[in-house]
Amino acid sequence: MDPEHEETDVKNYTERDTSDDLFKEKDGSLSTVNRNEKENAPDDMAASDHEDKNFEIMKSTEKPAVGAALSEPRENSGNDLHGVDITTDLEVKMNEVNELPMSSEETVVFKVHSSDEDVLPKSHLDSPEEETTACAQKEEEDEEVESKPVPLHTEDISWEEYKESLRELCEERDKVSQHNSQLQMKLAEYFRKKAWNDSQLEKETHTSEPLQVYKKYINILTDLKQRVTTNSEKAQQQTEELRIQAQEKLDQVENEWRALMALKQDVAVSALSQHLGKQAAQVKVESILAAEQLRQDELIKLRLKHIKLRIKIQRLEADLRDGEERDKDPLQIQFEQLQAEKLEQKNQSVLCFLTFHQLLSNTKEKLYWSQMEIQAKRDQLAELEAMVARKRDLLTKTKQARNRLQRDNQRLKEHRGLLGNRVLLQDFEDTVDAADCLEEQLENLKCREAEIVFSCGIHDSR
Repeated sequence: MDPEHEETDVKNYTERDTSDDLFKEKDGSLSTVNRNEKENAPDDMAASDHEDKNFEIMKSTEKPAVGAALSEPRENSGNDLHGVDITTDLEVKMNEVNELPMSSEETVVFKVHSSDEDVLPKSHLDSPEEETTACAQKEEEDEEVESKPVPLHTEDISWEEYKESLRELCEERDKVSQHNSQLQMKLAEYFRKKAWNDSQLEKETHTSEPLQVYKKYINILTDLKQRVTTNSEKAQQQTEELRIQAQEKLDQVENEWRALMALKQDVAVSALSQHLGKQAAQVKVESILAAEQLRQDELIKLRLKHIKLRIKIQRLEADLRDGEERDKDPLQIQFEQLQAEKLEQKNQSVLCFLTFHQLLSNTKEKLYWSQMEIQAKRDQLAELEAMVARKRDLLTKTKQARNRLQRDNQRLKEHRGLLGNRVLLQDFEDTVDAADCLEEQLENLKCREAEIVFSCGIHDSR
């Protein structure tokens, strides 16, 4: 048997055990109710004990019928409820015989679970889906039984009627058990076929799965190889570029160092040549510079060693940190993670608050400057309004002066006569010219007349 089927069987058996415990508890509750009824009716103790024994025998002889909850139609469920009504009526009548003080208007709801729900068949337990549907249907039937009130009958019941009802219930139980066995056979056949089909499907999947897994891992390996090759090529290119850059920087530093040493040598020789002479100064300076070069080389080596040690320390600290994290308690790690998350949330909230504060300050500043601009515009508007008022007064005064000048001009036009009237002036000029011409003609005529008279006088004197 496969481990999956074994797990499902174990789950089904455990569920069956829990359901049996629940049903036993419910039966125990019913028995406690019956015991309470016995204590309330001590007069009829023998009769009630006999009836309780018969009821327990009836319950013990019933068989499980879980298949009816799966595929039985509503008619069967109706029959079950009918059986429940009969038993509850019998119990109520037995209580009435025991002379319990109960009113005719009260209603009692009895939770009676049929014996077909006490034990689950293995064929049904093989499928979790069918089990869930069966449980749902059983709960619905229980709710229907609980929701149906049973009226209390006031009439008494005889021993013959009780035996007749017991016989009817036994017949109904036999019918239900037969139907249950038929359904169990059908379910066994169905699950046998289903198990065979599932085994065939599992065989097919088991044969096809390794090839698919092999192909998948081959593709993953090829992808990883390609990534490794590309990453190695990129790393080689980067190392080559960095090596070239480092060599260039090293050459530049060496050139600058040589220039600095030459400058030092020139300055030192020029400074010491005045006291020691040129050759002695040059020898002394060369020895000093050689010692300085040695110390500089030692310093470079120590710096490289220091850098390597620092890198090694950082690596060891990282390894130590990783080891501590691995050795830590998972709860402590989780607590630290929670603290880090809380700190990050706090930092985010502080950052949000700072951004909001900055935005608010910027908005306030913009509002302040806009208010200042509005105030400046208002001042400028007031100045413009004052200037407009002054200009308006000046305009009214100018209009008044213009009106006065117009009146004066009109009066002067009226008094000027020919001035400004070109037609009259032209006519006057023409008349004056004509009068001058006529006066000249008159003078000419007078002169001519005088000449004529003078000439006539001379002729007369002769």
